[in-house]
Amino acid sequence: MESVWKLLIFPILLVSRLNCMFQEKLNVSKVLLSASGDMDQTFFAQVTDNKSYLHVWHSDTRRLVVTSDNPLQTLSIMEATRLDQFVLHPNMHLEELLLRYCPLDGLVKSLQNLQALRVLKHEICRFNGSFNLAELLALRNLTTFSLADNRLTEVILQPDEAFEETEPASVLELLDLSGNVIEYFNLNVLRAFPVLKYLILPRNKLVTLAGSIFLRTLKMIDIKQNLLTELDLSGCNCSSLVCVYASNNNLNTFPLFGESIADLQVLDLNDNQLATFNVTELKKQQHLTTLMMAKNLLKSFNVDNGNASLVELPSLTMLELSNNQIESLDLRGWQLPSLATLRVINKSLVSISYDLLERFPKLTRLSCFCPNVDCEWKQRYVQHIRSGRLEMSVAWQGSMQIEKGYRCITVPYVGCVKCPFRRKESELKTTVS
Repeated sequence: MESVWKLLIFPILLVSRLNCMFQEKLNVSKVLLSASGDMDQTFFAQVTDNKSYLHVWHSDTRRLVVTSDNPLQTLSIMEATRLDQFVLHPNMHLEELLLRYCPLDGLVKSLQNLQALRVLKHEICRFNGSFNLAELLALRNLTTFSLADNRLTEVILQPDEAFEETEPASVLELLDLSGNVIEYFNLNVLRAFPVLKYLILPRNKLVTLAGSIFLRTLKMIDIKQNLLTELDLSGCNCSSLVCVYASNNNLNTFPLFGESIADLQVLDLNDNQLATFNVTELKKQQHLTTLMMAKNLLKSFNVDNGNASLVELPSLTMLELSNNQIESLDLRGWQLPSLATLRVINKSLVSISYDLLERFPKLTRLSCFCPNVDCEWKQRYVQHIRSGRLEMSVAWQGSMQIEKGYRCITVPYVGCVKCPFRRKESELKTTVS
């Protein structure tokens, strides 16, 4: 449960921290709802008033000029539908540049003059076709790069002939290519970015994620909402990888991980076509805290060979198995001493092991909205149901949905479960809450 709370608290703390940072930036920033005319030295001198952050929500300007003495550290233009001329002089101040809804179809050459640039985002622009990651190598201090929501079909790495292998390596940590139309991604194109931590590729059309790469700092791979039928990372040496998000794909085999990938904490495989687990791969992940397998084709918890082989995951606190085809919840062969949250919202579920809570003593939240679970099990654990430790319901809208001849065990804020206790006909007209 502690790990689940960490997963919930982390984004809250992150948002809180960002809010604090934003409040600090407000003291040195200028926000414009609209801007027109050229964004040149005269424009910046008038509107920034020695501010170091300028945020423009909309601009119909065609020309952006950044001079050497421009003091801006951050420039973001949220909508610049006509901006197509860039004059960027050598500048050691500008660290963050964000352009959205802009007619850009490629990186401008003069970006190399912004040697202090750490964050570069060209989102919802007109980048299409192939993009050469080697174009980023000239930006020595770039740590974050985003081409989200463009129309890229391919990503390659072809360094210029003038580029020397002995030159300082890129310090890029985050690469965001989400929302494009990339079908094939070869991990080898990342070899020029040895300190990459976050690879973000959701909402593409990926059918293949191939290649082998040594990225000792890579922490997260996000490939949600693609068309992958398999995920094979067995050739990759990524010893720092802790999060893999691969939901909303077409995976029909369990992912494969290299021997160096043994510290996963979060594995999200929701909404795929998986019918079995892979015990060999799961046993590698002794630090796994969250395993999400909702909306797959699981019919049981048995492993690949059909035997109830022992699977020990000592750190697992959250197991999501909702919307599968499981009929019996027994978890035989699974040793999960830290399991705190188990979700099995399955209409097909008819039986639950009677020693479930004894086998998993740290289980504090069982969410089981299953209409066909036998009533004897419910009555045995009725106190846990009423206390809220077990969330069970067959009627999302309360007892009004329970048919005649049944009564409800009310669960606060959840609903009710049905048990076949015959009542007098007069009582059936009364709603039991």
